[in-house]
Amino acid sequence: MKKIIRFVVKLIFAAFLLALLYKAAFSEKIKVREYNIASEKADEDIKLLLITDLHCTLYGENQSELIEKIDEINPRAILLGGDFYDEYRTDENSDMLLQNIGSRYECYYVSGNHEYWSSKNDTAKEKAENCGITVLEGDSDDIGENITLWGIDDFDCGEYTSGENWYDELEACASGADPNKFNILLSHRPERTEDYKNSSFDLVLSGHAHGGQWRLPFVLNGVYAPNQGLFPKYAGGEYDLDGCIMIVSRGLALSDTPRIFNPPELVVINIEKP
Repeated sequence: MKKIIRFVVKLIFAAFLLALLYKAAFSEKIKVREYNIASEKADEDIKLLLITDLHCTLYGENQSELIEKIDEINPRAILLGGDFYDEYRTDENSDMLLQNIGSRYECYYVSGNHEYWSSKNDTAKEKAENCGITVLEGDSDDIGENITLWGIDDFDCGEYTSGENWYDELEACASGADPNKFNILLSHRPERTEDYKNSSFDLVLSGHAHGGQWRLPFVLNGVYAPNQGLFPKYAGGEYDLDGCIMIVSRGLALSDTPRIFNPPELVVINIEKP
């Protein structure tokens, strides 16, 4: 009888652990991930929020869950890194977010590939501007003491563009960057690392990779990412590009393909003076 009881207890315990593992693996709860970057160029501490790859996903009624998280963070500026709209869903969910944060925060927007693929790029930019959001297309704005944000449109969008515009905008930003300032580049794609390495930026902020969709913690950072293929090097996290730091957000998109050990995330960047 004691053996049976021990077996049942072990079985219940194993089932409990499997349930916890399953919940963690398939969690769709938004995670806030923070990065701290100290620079002698910065004359003040500043908190930035990077949001990418929403793909019209809804988080609570009227985006209440997402907006609550943003308000808890209370950033100095919000950087919108592309793929807020796509060809598979209607625009309302993304519209709600832009309308809410654009009226209350300093916000900046760059395009992603899905805005192009859905033929919504011009409309998306117009919506952003109507919400009081600054659209960056190879230009910049000062967002703090001695801190400049640059932003460029998306790169390789199949039949829609061959990438020349991306290089033109990148060159315009790189050549205009003041080396005495802390220069941030907002660019949708993380895989263009060779271009970022040879530019004038201290920090590059990207998305696009969706965290590699499936992860195995401490073993595999991602299984697949667009334009990187299997086992992407830049699926999500912080990377050193020969002195230039790149931070890649895992994004917010939820779809029929589950995210495994890869919860949707908001990325907080704290730029600090030493």
